[in-house]
Amino acid sequence: MAKAWQDGWVVVPQVAGMRETVYGVKTHYVHAGDGEPVVLVHGGGPGAGGDSGWSRMIPALAPHFHVYAIDLIGSGYTDKPRMDYSFQTLVNHVAGFIDALNLNQVRVVGNSQGAYVAIKYTLDHPGRVKQAALISTGTLATACGLSDQGKAASLPRFDGTKETLRKFIEVIVNDPSKITDELIDSRFAAASQPGHREMQESLGRYRQVMAEDASQRQVYNVRERLALLQVPWCMIWGGADRSAPLDPLGKGMHELYPDAPFRVVEGSGHQVQNDKPEECNRLVLEFFGAPVRQTVNA
Repeated sequence: MAKAWQDGWVVVPQVAGMRETVYGVKTHYVHAGDGEPVVLVHGGGPGAGGDSGWSRMIPALAPHFHVYAIDLIGSGYTDKPRMDYSFQTLVNHVAGFIDALNLNQVRVVGNSQGAYVAIKYTLDHPGRVKQAALISTGTLATACGLSDQGKAASLPRFDGTKETLRKFIEVIVNDPSKITDELIDSRFAAASQPGHREMQESLGRYRQVMAEDASQRQVYNVRERLALLQVPWCMIWGGADRSAPLDPLGKGMHELYPDAPFRVVEGSGHQVQNDKPEECNRLVLEFFGAPVRQTVNA
């Protein structure tokens, strides 16, 4: 079956890492549609990328917007330089990507770690963002001072095999029918790219650096800044998310920011856009003000 999007490449001139800057980052993305820009930011984990992370949302948004799903630096088919990565590295890459494509008044959507990246970009560049939609994100909840209180399921470690990759996906997607061989093959191919595992290991070390370095925690934390954000934003959470559990993380975020629309998709796991795509797409389209086709039950 032909894909409903096209591949694209752009060179991001420079990306600042935690300790060094890299230049000429060849960046892969997929895109579809026409109209105002929407940038989709995938989460973390082995083999993560724009294609696999958003394959069920791109066709829903493309009739209304020009949709761009980026492969973040170190992931997918984008360059994977050997460097010290931080979450801000990923934010800086998104900023360079949006600049390189000369996009303005973008809408951003992010899932998991990508939701943190999307809203941190919004906080750093509020004049460039029209709206932001965030999907099930423990990374953001932690950056707002919340704890999972030991309720989050452990994510299986990827050891380079399809078996461990499948076990990882089974934690973030609850519907077994959505965990297709095509998905596993796609993520495995991306996970096997040289430099990808090194990037993940570097981000793992960064979490330890944050525990010891107050200056890095200051860059990461967004609790106070998010309360002041004037750009409209919303949260969508999987009701059965095991990786970033609704209680306490989703509910905690809703309590911190009661003015931000908050929607729970019952039965969904962490990747709501792939686990319950119809409902997730409807919620995003409604928030973005796009027409939504109503289903009439006979």
